[in-house]
Amino acid sequence: MGKWVMIITAVILFFTPLRLVSAKEQPMRVHFIDVGQADCILIQTPQQKNILIDAGDMRSGSKIVQYLKSHGVMTLDALIATHPHHDHIGSMPDIIYNFKVKAFYMPNLTNNTRSYKLLRQAIKDEKIMVFNAKAGNKIEVEPNISINIVGPLKGRYDSMNDYSYVLKLVYKKNSFLLMADAGEQSETELLSRGMNVKANIIKIGHHGADTGSTLPFLKKVNPDAAVISVGRHNPWGYPKRAVINRLKYLKVPTYRTDRLGSIVATSDGRSIHFTYEESKRTDPSSIYFDRRSIIKKVNTGK
Repeated sequence: MGKWVMIITAVILFFTPLRLVSAKEQPMRVHFIDVGQADCILIQTPQQKNILIDAGDMRSGSKIVQYLKSHGVMTLDALIATHPHHDHIGSMPDIIYNFKVKAFYMPNLTNNTRSYKLLRQAIKDEKIMVFNAKAGNKIEVEPNISINIVGPLKGRYDSMNDYSYVLKLVYKKNSFLLMADAGEQSETELLSRGMNVKANIIKIGHHGADTGSTLPFLKKVNPDAAVISVGRHNPWGYPKRAVINRLKYLKVPTYRTDRLGSIVATSDGRSIHFTYEESKRTDPSSIYFDRRSIIKKVNTGK
């Protein structure tokens, strides 16, 4: 009897079609890390790649290192310095000495500051490959994800802020426009050259300074939401009221690290879900929206 049971079972298994069960694809997460009056963005991809854009000022190192490790980061597939101002590269030596960095991207631009010299020394110490990428270059992260360098478009500017990389992160149908410190001159050039700046999310340039985020540019981007990386009670009064009023006029929900702490945008390639990692400062509610409309919106008290 046992022999026949085994034979029948084998026949059933042989003629039963295999059901291929694949694990649900992980989302992409974009972390706007709260580093005070500075910038730092971590991108974590479905295939577990990690990209860090900027690294705060020289006081941010221990916090960024701890944050990355708490999110399972051991290797950075790419490290990007948008421009050599201290509040964007200040803690990059800490990052370089604490994590394996596979590739480093930065503009072909120098700065006679201590933070820049320490960064160059760290690059030399760890023998990191440096790519002086420029507008038109694309960083292919993995299938369905790319980082396009859309600006700057010229070789000379009056302000170092306008040398900032303007990056467009694209994941399937979702996109993020990351402005670093780019201002009005850079924005005007992007518009005049017909660059595709439309995006679901915009990281507002220069911490919300009114040197940029012009109304024509924001209209062209047509974002579903905006993020401002800014320090609490900063002496410049960022984000400026004019910028906030433009975003209000366009009915763009705005999320600020000075009020919400670190902000995480989770994308499945079709929709984006915001959460706040440091919820002590405000109600840890979130919004959920797709490309067509805001489904739910919370009052961030902007």
